Amino acid sequence: MKQKQQKQSIRTEAEETKSPGKFQVFFLLIFVPFLFLIFIALIVLSILDINIFEKAEEAGIDIPFTGEEQPAEEAPANPEERIVSLQAQIEEKEVLISRLEQEMVSLEDENNLLIEEQERLQTEIEQLQNEQESAGREFAEVVSVYEDMKGSEAAPIITNLNDEDAIRILSNLSAENVAEIFSAMTAEDAARYTELISTRTQ
Repeated sequence: MKQKQQKQSIRTEAEETKSPGKFQVFFLLIFVPFLFLIFIALIVLSILDINIFEKAEEAGIDIPFTGEEQPAEEAPANPEERIVSLQAQIEEKEVLISRLEQEMVSLEDENNLLIEEQERLQTEIEQLQNEQESAGREFAEVVSVYEDMKGSEAAPIITNLNDEDAIRILSNLSAENVAEIFSAMTAEDAARYTELISTRTQ
């Protein structure tokens, strides 16, 4: 009899060890699939660019463990005080707008002055270029006149010019014309102009 009871108890223990418990059944059949469905749902919502936490906040649902504390609702202020505060903000904005408009006007004036100065300088440059071109044409004509003159005619004129003009003309004449002019000068003048020309060309 004892042996029979021992066999039955051994068989019962074996069956208990083989059969899973209720917690294991709940965990495997309900809890794990539920977590899997939640995971899939979160992935789908993220793909659709839907933030479940923002939606929950809009619906007034408090989600625990999100790490965000809901700000405490402020008590509604007195309407008159609220009006005064808003009017003060409007005045501040108007002052800021007025200051910005003044700065814009000042910048526009400064920009206009710079444009006028730029135009004036450009006009001055063009005038100088025209004067330079005109002076260059006039000087070329003067040099042409001296090239057509005989040395005996050009020599006394050259000696009566200031050294700068004389050297400038002689430097632009051909070597043949210069030699002819020097031959019509005194030796002292020819030597002096020769030295001035050589000094200038160095």
